[in-house]
Amino acid sequence: MVFRNKRGIELSINFIVMLILAISVFAGGLMFATKFFGHAQEVRGNLDSQTEKQIEKLLDSGSPVVIPVSSKEIFKNKFDTFGVGVLAKHSGKYVLEAEYTNQAFRKDKSPITMAAGNWLKIPQPAEIVLNKNEKGKFLIGVSVPRDAERGTYIFKVNVAFKESTDTPAIPDDPNYDNPLQFIVKVP
Repeated sequence: MVFRNKRGIELSINFIVMLILAISVFAGGLMFATKFFGHAQEVRGNLDSQTEKQIEKLLDSGSPVVIPVSSKEIFKNKFDTFGVGVLAKHSGKYVLEAEYTNQAFRKDKSPITMAAGNWLKIPQPAEIVLNKNEKGKFLIGVSVPRDAERGTYIFKVNVAFKESTDTPAIPDDPNYDNPLQFIVKVP
């Protein structure tokens, strides 16, 4: 009578199965955390205190629409924000519109044909209701993709005045102020 001990083999197989399951759950947790916190970085949606102070100072000078920092260097696969301030001449809704101007240049001033319109991340709706002489702030996020070509990209910002709450009502103005530009430099 031969007595075989199968408990040792079963224990080894169970250990290997549990080890594989543990590694896969750990890897899945790391991927989830990376995606979650990476997205949270993009959507942080607040202005730093220095930018807010700069917006306040520029709006105090009487300018209806301001961008305190109009040029930033943003690395590939990174995210940054631009602040836009609005001083209300009338009571009503102010709507922010930002777009890529199809103007981009390399260091040697040769044009870049890459589209950068999908880089903009603007919280929707990009509108605020302000009373006369009230100050409002918008936030424009820019997410530079990994495959972006190095160079300088130019974007246009326009603020429109809509739905006046003044008495008598002021007509809508699609160009509340002259359009402004901001520049993204990809090193």
